[in-house]
Amino acid sequence: MVIEKMLDQFKEQYKICAEKVSIIILSYDLLEYTKACVESIRKTTQENLREIIVVDNGSKDGSVEWLRQQPDIILVENKENMGFPGGCNQGIKASSKGADIFLLNNDTMLPENALFWLRMGLYDRDENGAAGSVSNFAGGQVVVSGAHNVPDMLRFGECTNIPMRYPYENRLFLVGFALLVKRSVLDQVGMLDERFFPGNNEDVDLGLRILKAGYQNVLCKNSFILHFGSKTFNKDPEGYHVTASRNLKKINEKWGFDVDYYLHPRTDLCALITESPDKPMRILDVGCGCGALMGHVRGLFPAARTYGIEFVPQMAQLASHMGEVLCGDVEKMEISWREEYFDYILMGDILEHLMEPEKVLERFRRYLKKDGHIIVSIPNMKHYSVILPLLKWDMFPYSDAGILDRTHVKMYTGVEIQRLVMRSGYEIEVLTGKKMGEPDEQETQLLDGLQDVMGMPSKETFLVSQYLVKAGKKENL
Repeated sequence: MVIEKMLDQFKEQYKICAEKVSIIILSYDLLEYTKACVESIRKTTQENLREIIVVDNGSKDGSVEWLRQQPDIILVENKENMGFPGGCNQGIKASSKGADIFLLNNDTMLPENALFWLRMGLYDRDENGAAGSVSNFAGGQVVVSGAHNVPDMLRFGECTNIPMRYPYENRLFLVGFALLVKRSVLDQVGMLDERFFPGNNEDVDLGLRILKAGYQNVLCKNSFILHFGSKTFNKDPEGYHVTASRNLKKINEKWGFDVDYYLHPRTDLCALITESPDKPMRILDVGCGCGALMGHVRGLFPAARTYGIEFVPQMAQLASHMGEVLCGDVEKMEISWREEYFDYILMGDILEHLMEPEKVLERFRRYLKKDGHIIVSIPNMKHYSVILPLLKWDMFPYSDAGILDRTHVKMYTGVEIQRLVMRSGYEIEVLTGKKMGEPDEQETQLLDGLQDVMGMPSKETFLVSQYLVKAGKKENL
């Protein structure tokens, strides 16, 4: 009864969100999925508040013939595959003037109230430019696994798509499988970039453009949409991987940095923040990149204010939409915040890149409140992927990322990480490790032999790829 009353209240607000939503679906064969998707829209949305536009990219399985018979569908027919961004842009051009745009994959199904809560999230704040749903298959927006048991997934959606106390999280981008965009924002930032034909990274690019224009991409955790996942691209998996690689290069060239590296928040760092979501806090992310972690923090701790420091200007500019950001070299720059200002200072993947990490840790100790905490992550040089090649082939296999990232300046083991933190004026409260990969049979035998020779160290120290440390300020320093 309480939920029903809340729904009635929200539905009154819903009426003023926008006059109509244009739901744009791309079709490329997969007729049965398209039918299920359209039927779910009909069941869960009001006809007078939406229009369904289907862009068919040259289907050969009878999809076009079926679509032509549907009186509530506006059909755009292509003789050849125009790709995802090109087809979506055709659908946008065919939509009603002023209508918000909902890009929806045809291998999806809408549970009850999915679009309702998505629209509520889009209009929760004036600065919101786009809203996206959680799903069972959508990269960093996954909240439950599975797609084979459709009734169970739809019931999960019905239980998820209800009023929630803290339903929103700001993201750098939203996965394009189900993406709702304000028409006014789309008119400002432009449609999907067709250089990403046939698809992949056009949703990332759009999200970054929306953010750069000063709007937010909002993940709505109380809007679940079932997604069967990559049905079109699975027709040609080898071609998909070639396209994905090519489009990744294109987006990096367009934005001037390794976009994929900075898209995803370090959720493991946030897991060490144990405060109540309602507690007002100031949280600083040193080396914040484009602000992915800052947005994640704001979703988990709505009462917190987020801050960042980033060396690369174009990334700092994007991150500035997630909080207050300073741009500069953390080892040399002036810090404008007053001392004892922050409740938490996060340093993920930063200390190993510095010439003098101990001095930086000592310096930032001044900016922590007396009961504040730092949370750091540092790669473990003792990981078996480093130690075994060194012992077997007398070499370090440097790479573009990972423990032996070419840009790393300092290297640490678990013991040295603890010494570094304690020398810098902190008391360790939590020390935990992340594992990466599994040694094969031969590697396991070598690790067993090393443990026998060395005696005391645990074999686990060879399996930890990265250590996470939570520490408080030492008193009387």
